[in-house]
Amino acid sequence: MQKNEYIKAKCVDYTHDGLGIVKHEGLPVFVKNMLIDEVGKVKIIKVLKRYAVGRLIELEQSSPFRQEARCPLFKQCGGCHLQHLSPLAQQQFKTKRVQDTLAKIGHCDTQVEPCLMMQEGWFYRNKVQVPVGERNGHLITGFYKQHSNDIVAMDQCFIQNELSNQLIPYTRKLLEEVGEKPFDKVTHQGNIKHILVKYGYYTNQAMLVLITYQRSLCQKDYLVQQLKKRFPQLQTIIQNYNPRHDNVILGEEEMILDGKGYIEDRLLGHTYRISLKSFYQINPQQVEVLYQKAIEFAQLKPTDIVIDAYCGIGTISLSLAQYVKKVYGVEIVEQAIEDAKDNAKRNGVDNIEFYCQDAGEFMVSFAKSHQHVDVVVVDPPRKGCSTLFLNQLLTLSPDKIVYISCDVATQARDIDILQQHDYHVKKCQPVDMFPQSFHIETVVLLSKLKTKKHIDIELHTDELDLTSSESKATYQEIKQYVLDKYGFKVSTLNIAQTKQECGIKERDNYNKPKMENSKQPNCPKEKEDAIKDAFRYFQMI
Repeated sequence: MQKNEYIKAKCVDYTHDGLGIVKHEGLPVFVKNMLIDEVGKVKIIKVLKRYAVGRLIELEQSSPFRQEARCPLFKQCGGCHLQHLSPLAQQQFKTKRVQDTLAKIGHCDTQVEPCLMMQEGWFYRNKVQVPVGERNGHLITGFYKQHSNDIVAMDQCFIQNELSNQLIPYTRKLLEEVGEKPFDKVTHQGNIKHILVKYGYYTNQAMLVLITYQRSLCQKDYLVQQLKKRFPQLQTIIQNYNPRHDNVILGEEEMILDGKGYIEDRLLGHTYRISLKSFYQINPQQVEVLYQKAIEFAQLKPTDIVIDAYCGIGTISLSLAQYVKKVYGVEIVEQAIEDAKDNAKRNGVDNIEFYCQDAGEFMVSFAKSHQHVDVVVVDPPRKGCSTLFLNQLLTLSPDKIVYISCDVATQARDIDILQQHDYHVKKCQPVDMFPQSFHIETVVLLSKLKTKKHIDIELHTDELDLTSSESKATYQEIKQYVLDKYGFKVSTLNIAQTKQECGIKERDNYNKPKMENSKQPNCPKEKEDAIKDAFRYFQMI
């Protein structure tokens, strides 16, 4: 195979970032914008030892899953990757990506559930940061072209929130009006580096941040006045000073030009304060789906002690607190912990303690204190958990670990380590937090095996003595489970009737009426369903 050679090829798979894979002379060729089962003419543009890169020149056989990209800049901009895939094809791609990564890196064969997709995957991002440049004497804003520092100028992005699509072009126009120039990475001249917007989806509150190379900013008062006049949603305007020459976007120093320096949003019934440097999930609708799934996986009990590692501003901590006895949240970003403490206070949640500390170091001190922990929820940055954290997590040995991640590769790496120390992946659920892109969020439940050694066996129901299931939980434990989860009481008779319905044998004469002809009321459907849920929880059915 040679560079500039033309081949006719069929796409057989995808890379992890959505490139089509074709095979030619035994070598995989990665082709952008090509879908599985499509056949086309491909030009080879790069040949390496183990793979080649091609460009689709002409499509001869199209996939039924192909759709027209909504954004006219889709092929130039590096912000989206999968707009040419139908929603069903995106779901299949993301589910398979998680399954393959867990198998290859995590050595885990657990069946991955189909990815939970967003109903309308557009205008969902509540945070946007765009670089500022200059073209033909005018300021431009947009996103970088893939694998370059060239800005693709745009006024509208179909995955950013709609307020940002109005606010950023207007801000750019004002900056040009007052004579501000963009920062030039080569000459180190100019001032404006980025424009950043954070938006509260459920509160309609917005934060605007101007990231500058210098401390000065032309006509600050005029800028604030015009921006607030046009956009009443603006709760705060901040100037962030960043004199660095690298690719780090935010500087250490910030000046509040208007407002309190933060906005608020709501999530699963709680109100949160969001500062400039606080982490907050970018898709508020889907994050509720994600957290509800994490809570479901954890099967929390009122007596549980929980650690929320990498807790950010406390969104997961507060969501868990109502179900358990105590939550410990840890996060290394000081501003995030300040917000977390404020969020707990403003929501009236008093069974949480927050610590500003490296998560690994916190786990060391927690392990030394010999405190018991039942569940650890982990939501680390893209790089995954540190070795120190994982070692101390194994020392604490919680019954359950709920691992949330935005990078399934580092998650799979960490899972592989945990599996070597008596943990087993029980469930995995991908959630589409990033529609139109190859990124994916996953929540995984790991449970601790009860024995040092174990084997997998298969039993048929006719080999089981169902009377043994009775020993798995007492009547009082079942009553307490239903009361804690559903808020109503069930009687011993209700449980006995449901056992009979499920084929669980009772001891002779147990709970029989004293009189032979006496009538017993049937168990209501609502209570029967709750009791069956308890049976499943205690592994009785």
